[in-house]
Amino acid sequence: MKVGLLKTLLALMFLFVVACSNDNLIEEKKSSVVNQEIKNYYKEWVKEPESYDLNKILKEEEMNVLNRKTTIQRKKKKSKRPILVHYMPWFQSLEVDGVWGQHWTMTNKNPNLINSEGKREIASHYYPLIGPYSTKDKDLQQYHLLLMKLAGVDGVIFDWYGKRDVLDFEVIKQGMESFVSELEKTNLEFAVMYEDRVIKEQARSLSQVQINQAIGDLKYIKRKYFKNNNYVHIKNDPLLMVFGPSYIDSSEDWNIILNSIKTDVNLLTLWNSKVMIGDGNSSGEYTWVDKNHLQTLSQYYISNIDFNTNIVGGVAYPRFNDFYIEGGWKLPSDNDWELADNGMQVFKESFDESLKYPTDFIQVVTWNDFGEGTQIEPTKEHGFEYLEMLQMYTGTKYKKEDLSVAYYIYKLRKEHPNSYVVKFLMNVAHYYAMNNRISKAKQLVGLTIFYFGEDFL
Repeated sequence: MKVGLLKTLLALMFLFVVACSNDNLIEEKKSSVVNQEIKNYYKEWVKEPESYDLNKILKEEEMNVLNRKTTIQRKKKKSKRPILVHYMPWFQSLEVDGVWGQHWTMTNKNPNLINSEGKREIASHYYPLIGPYSTKDKDLQQYHLLLMKLAGVDGVIFDWYGKRDVLDFEVIKQGMESFVSELEKTNLEFAVMYEDRVIKEQARSLSQVQINQAIGDLKYIKRKYFKNNNYVHIKNDPLLMVFGPSYIDSSEDWNIILNSIKTDVNLLTLWNSKVMIGDGNSSGEYTWVDKNHLQTLSQYYISNIDFNTNIVGGVAYPRFNDFYIEGGWKLPSDNDWELADNGMQVFKESFDESLKYPTDFIQVVTWNDFGEGTQIEPTKEHGFEYLEMLQMYTGTKYKKEDLSVAYYIYKLRKEHPNSYVVKFLMNVAHYYAMNNRISKAKQLVGLTIFYFGEDFL
């Protein structure tokens, strides 16, 4: 009997190993297909590239630059239901910032270590298509903003941790403001999601000090962001979101804080949380990703919110697969959960569910939270798949192959940082792409790759 049991266990172990091997092979095959697809896109953009005179094109474009406006077209989209992406402005790289930030390293990962596939060691189950980066890198900012435009996105919601230099909050503020400087050149909008739990970090015992710090944060948001022409407004008032609230949970405290800024604002809390701020202070709520997926999302829309009296932010999310235990930010014994992507089905289901109801906008959670694995930014694992699906929901005129224009521009800039020709042509290509001349941008990208090589792809 023991022999039979042993044989059964060995057989099960063998099947498990085979299954894991098959999963790895599937992932490797998928990654290979994604890489090959990206490599092939540009080859259709220029017929007989050898017939083009690059010097002539260079001179023509130099003349065009002298004779045109240098700013991007600023006409704003008029979407009935805006689609905004939740953005983490907290990444740091050795090249740009002099250090790899904690959101790439957590407690135990070293991006200076590079494996046989050329991937750096980072604290995530997923790998950015362009590799780990700095939020403050202008090339990165233009790459992300162009991807957003080509995907049909209306704007960005920035995770914001206050104005004080505590922990890495100053890094996050600087990262956001650097990104906004580039966003201002586009027709995209932005809003702030305030993390009120930063008050706990900034003052641990004096309640009046904590309230004053929250007042200071909101006054800063009003002064620095609300007056920006690109700031998101709903029903003529600026949109301000609070992640929670998770710390300031008294409506009396919020009365004091909000009265201090003397500005009408549409303040939205996390779902089922407006009672903590007070009905008179909150304009509504927004939804988020939950481990029970549609069960929780549907229940909220059906039973928990009145669409007639509230501004409601819908949600679309691809998955939830954090790296906190593996990265040392959580103990193995901590409560942890995962929501698998189910082959992109979760993204589609959450999007469709939020569109079934009269939500005022859709927040994609998230663009680039690699630590929690909710990113839709292009990755080695999924390529542009999520942005391609996003294009279907936004109804943009751009095609899926157009997304790779942003990727090529970024990669060419990084591969040839000292080449005037490449730098100039990619600046021009970016200008054309942002000004709705995608065919012209494709032509310049295709010719640049033809003349300078595709080894970097």
